[in-house]
Amino acid sequence: MKKITFLFFLLLVSILHAKLELPVNFGFEDFFTGKKITLEHNFKNNILAIGNKLNFRGKSFEDVLLIGINVNFSGSSKKDVYIAGDTVYISGFINGNLKIFARNIEAKNLVVEGNTSFVSPEVLIHDDVKIKSLTKVWSRDAQIGGQYYMLYLKTKNVIFSKNIRIERKLIVQSKDEPAIPLNVLKSCEFTYQPPVFRPAQILLSQKFMKLYSFLSLCFPFILMIVFTPRILQETIEIIEKKPIWTFFSGFVLLLLVPVILVFLMITIIGAPLGLIFLTFYISLLYLCRGFTCIVLGRFILWKLKEGKVKIILGLFLGTGVFVLLTAIPKAGYFFQLLFLIVGFGGFFIGRIRMFIKMKRENLI
Repeated sequence: MKKITFLFFLLLVSILHAKLELPVNFGFEDFFTGKKITLEHNFKNNILAIGNKLNFRGKSFEDVLLIGINVNFSGSSKKDVYIAGDTVYISGFINGNLKIFARNIEAKNLVVEGNTSFVSPEVLIHDDVKIKSLTKVWSRDAQIGGQYYMLYLKTKNVIFSKNIRIERKLIVQSKDEPAIPLNVLKSCEFTYQPPVFRPAQILLSQKFMKLYSFLSLCFPFILMIVFTPRILQETIEIIEKKPIWTFFSGFVLLLLVPVILVFLMITIIGAPLGLIFLTFYISLLYLCRGFTCIVLGRFILWKLKEGKVKIILGLFLGTGVFVLLTAIPKAGYFFQLLFLIVGFGGFFIGRIRMFIKMKRENLI
């Protein structure tokens, strides 16, 4: 799992090769890519940064999403912060929630007002960390210090600092019951939970749902690559050549198609056809996001030679990024709708063009 995670992020950032030099004020920008990125000013909008080495030393008034190999966050944020990478160093002040997924996490001189989640094989939290809401740590080896309101820890091996402070509750799930400092036992409620294998919990877990979402989007398009490559290629080219036109066309069609289906179903003759097309329409709404995922993946892999390999890699990479983006609270709905509209527009424009071409050639 460690190698898979590392290779995924290495693949993601290695193709983002252009160096980025930030101007003095980026108050109205929200998307950055590059090998080495340093953000050290005030930012008024949501921030999305993808690169090899990321340094955030500024102040954000909205949400922050950082994806990279080495990520160093030492600034402040008025809202939520999300970080994914190989090695993450975190400090500063965060007024909202904090979620980190990495291979190594080190937290020092950090204050978080909201809920916090650390997911990493190795987690090191220093004594000067203060988290004022619920803290969840999933790790293999953890060294925990700092001050907490509530701490939930799921790990194999854990070492608690003698200076750790927990106000209300400590829950530890590990193979062996850890040694808890006496001051912690006196100040909070401690619960030890031996690990229990529960298949139902795995099936209902967020990680499994994300994996299912990833595979369920990839599988139909793998079949399209094998059986209907021309339709897939045509839809991708339409989106890539005219993305804005595709977006507005998809938006209009997304509103018109249900209206047409309703009028069709209220007629006696058209009712059976309306039900058939409605089923197809609902299925298409789910699948058409994959077209946009492929376009996104191909855009990231723009240096790769054209061919089936690029489409397959673009499918996996674009779908992976899409699943990560849709996991962001609130913003996830925006990305769902955006990918849906663009993919829907590209598919329908392609089918309309095919119908016109067949009509001209008297095939229908």
